[in-house]
Amino acid sequence: MTEVRIKKKRGVTDYHKIYKRSGLYKFLCKNCIYLILTILFFIGVIVLFQQLIGDFDTFFKSIIKDLDLVYVYLLFFVSESFLGLIPPDIFIIWSKTLPMPYASIALLSVLSYVGGINSYFLGRLIKKIPSVNRYVRKQQDKYYKQIRKWGGILIVVAALFPLPFAMICVVAGSVNYPFKRFLIITVTRIIRFFVYAWIFFNFIH
Repeated sequence: MTEVRIKKKRGVTDYHKIYKRSGLYKFLCKNCIYLILTILFFIGVIVLFQQLIGDFDTFFKSIIKDLDLVYVYLLFFVSESFLGLIPPDIFIIWSKTLPMPYASIALLSVLSYVGGINSYFLGRLIKKIPSVNRYVRKQQDKYYKQIRKWGGILIVVAALFPLPFAMICVVAGSVNYPFKRFLIITVTRIIRFFVYAWIFFNFIH
């Protein structure tokens, strides 16, 4: 084994020890369980609705038939840009009722990705306002500690799992996480939408 390979092996081992000691693996397991429970919850609601009330697609279409799609996407974009107040899963399920559901999922995923970028720069702006910065750091202290420990791993987990993606992007911006790296790793947000869509669409008939 060459010296380079030895160093690489030691590097991987060291990272494993650091992540284990810092609680990363426990954090990932916890969020995997939360993810499964979230998906099962939405599926359970859909199945129960269809058994007790009627066809889910028909009901959803009756609600949105008079809505302008532009406003729905705008609402989603604003939510993803500022604190993510509305769960994106609702919009994913809603896309199933549209003529081209996966085209809608593609648009939602891009809007969420761009919304994350907006949140990142919101974090940069917050850092320049001391009073607001102190308040946000106090309220979101847990995420500030986690991003210091795990860096981009926290951002990827937020992009894929049911964590407050927008808020963690704000934290990333306020700690000056490298923007180019941020752009690359948050592409995982797009993957999330298609995976969730595939799961939900196969349980909505």
